Amino acid sequence: MDPDQKKKAEQVANDMGIDLTTAVNLFISQMIKENGLPFKPTNDSVAIDLAGALEDVKNGNVTEFNSADEFMKHLYELENDDSSDNS
Repeated sequence: MDPDQKKKAEQVANDMGIDLTTAVNLFISQMIKENGLPFKPTNDSVAIDLAGALEDVKNGNVTEFNSADEFMKHLYELENDDSSDNS
């Protein structure tokens, strides 16, 4: 275990009124109860993309469409542009 991370984890545990051993035991107990990690590890690119899209909307960087067909055509063109980049 990285000594600096261990020291920081000990401080967090102590701030919670427990020692690191108790914190690790709680983690393990929860892991057994949930039959997996007690949190969802993620590298959630969807959330990152959504945050960027919301920022674009706030900044007025949007594309407007006059119909659903126009929107679908735009999506189709984007999809085909992306797939040609990967070839």
